[in-house]
Amino acid sequence: MRKDYISALRMGEAAVRKAARQGVSPYLPALDAFEEVKQNSKQSYVGLVELPLDRIKGNKETARNNAFANNFMPLLAEDSEFGVKWSNLYDSFKQEGIRDAIKVYEYMHNFYVQEGNKRVSVSKYENVDFILADVTRILPEKNDSKEVTAYYEYLDFYKVTKNIYIVLTEPGEYRKLAELLGQDLEHEWTEDLRKDLEAAYSIFANKCRSILKINDSFMTSEIFLIYVSIFSMKSLLAEPDDQIVRNIIQARDELLSSNDIEDIVFLDRSTDNTEEKRVRGLRGLFSGGNRYTGSNPLRVAFIYETQPDDSRWTDSHEAGRLYLSEMTGDEVVTETYVCGKGEDGIAGALEDAVSDKAGLVFTVSPRMMSETVKAAVKHQDVKFLNCSIGSTSSTVRSYHGKLYEASFLMGILTADLLLKDGKAGGEQTIGYLVRNFGNLSMASMNAFAIGVSLIDPDCRISMKYAGNSGTYDYRSEWAKEGAGYYADFEYSLTDGGKKRPGVYRIEGDSDTYIGTPYYHWGRFYTQIVNSVLNGEWDTQQLMAERTAKNYWFGLSTGVVDIRIKELPYQTRKLLSFFRASVIAGNVDPFSGELRSQSGVIQEDPSADKNGVSSVFDTLSAAKIASMDWMNDNIL
Repeated sequence: MRKDYISALRMGEAAVRKAARQGVSPYLPALDAFEEVKQNSKQSYVGLVELPLDRIKGNKETARNNAFANNFMPLLAEDSEFGVKWSNLYDSFKQEGIRDAIKVYEYMHNFYVQEGNKRVSVSKYENVDFILADVTRILPEKNDSKEVTAYYEYLDFYKVTKNIYIVLTEPGEYRKLAELLGQDLEHEWTEDLRKDLEAAYSIFANKCRSILKINDSFMTSEIFLIYVSIFSMKSLLAEPDDQIVRNIIQARDELLSSNDIEDIVFLDRSTDNTEEKRVRGLRGLFSGGNRYTGSNPLRVAFIYETQPDDSRWTDSHEAGRLYLSEMTGDEVVTETYVCGKGEDGIAGALEDAVSDKAGLVFTVSPRMMSETVKAAVKHQDVKFLNCSIGSTSSTVRSYHGKLYEASFLMGILTADLLLKDGKAGGEQTIGYLVRNFGNLSMASMNAFAIGVSLIDPDCRISMKYAGNSGTYDYRSEWAKEGAGYYADFEYSLTDGGKKRPGVYRIEGDSDTYIGTPYYHWGRFYTQIVNSVLNGEWDTQQLMAERTAKNYWFGLSTGVVDIRIKELPYQTRKLLSFFRASVIAGNVDPFSGELRSQSGVIQEDPSADKNGVSSVFDTLSAAKIASMDWMNDNIL
């Protein structure tokens, strides 16, 4: 009908005006115009697929691209040949639907029309969800970018499932989905499981459209992964509709929270850093509104994977719990639960804590995050925190210490001691032991290396990877390389018998302990408990709902610091200067020019000028938390 064409034309013209205001193209993107596609001829045939219309983004070719606005609505006059054909197609659609498959090319999860763009236009005008399409896939050139890495993981997922509907864009997410279903990406899934996955996703997508008003396949896929991690895929197939609706409503905040690390609110200090005010003054000031008393205390649960005697990591948190108990009165009661590393044990410990009336729960390992999120969604009157950083959960707050600030100071110390030992002249070496390549370990290693470079630019860091092995003789290798010192800052070992973390001087067959960066978890726990007692926690929650909050406290809060043996007064003076500068915010290991093994990470604005700049760019907390590069002086 012509009146429907006129209506569609007006929608197209409105899209053009909106594009002009936003400064973007008013027309559909053409796949053939993409430079990366021009240079790439790798293709694979997929076949006939019921394709979600929201993933059709443009045309394959540039010819007559001005016939459609960027929302696929028509732009040519109603009495044009194009307008007449569109109207005739619309009349046919109203009688019998779209009969013939369109032909499309897929690139990086999006689809571009080769034949049938008027069929797409009519279908979008009528708000149809799917259209039959004959699909050919164009493969991107492999590289190390996040987008391409995630896409090739999708290809592995597609190979074993033949599922095109679930679109996950972060590396590791398809593997996580497979693990949640007891599968991997290497072995073909059974036909029954494939059908169950497609059916479960379809049910969830329909509920997303009706309850959450989400029609975008990318967003639906991301929150499907979150839903399955909380309630399981079987719940979508076995539970009645009203229970699925209740599940979605209950988990709404978690499902709708952003999964972009750049959207995390990183909190790097308490509202007041004076210990006496935190512990006594704030509670006294707000005591009129404090609902916790000696007869009705705030119960704080600590969930451990091991006994404190069996792990450096657990022992450091237990020391923090004891400090908290000393610094608070009878209105706070703490309790520990040891769960082991299995999911059932973690879930059981969390339920025990809730049954014991815990109002605040700390889980001290990132391995506990998944079960902690499940518990937080289920028990929304309890406050949950997990010891990790970079988590995008909005129902569980993450926390950690900026150990990299203390590692930076230890790098300065180690390089200075090496110079004082009379080993300067030529390239010197300091060892650094890595037991895992997590982002926080990377930040600590880079900060240490940067600290070393400030004192001795020619010194190199000989990094050795040992995992949790007790057999790798890294020390002998360093001795052959002439390393006078080495650093081992790993706290998360589960073998309590290993020597304490720190910097060591290599002396023949023995090592001499110099000092260490360390966590003072008690200071953190005291600050968080007081934020609950004085109402600050609830205020933060009201100000930023559905936003992930990560506490990341450094030297300025006392949550991390360094512990050293007796030093020459000059070295102590040097360390005191840098420590005070970091605390004051005047020095940051990741400010100014930064160079990785492969190039410049961050430029110095004064690099091309005479003189030295007093203004530095500093890496954001999100970039530090997701660090995946090594400093240029690390071997």
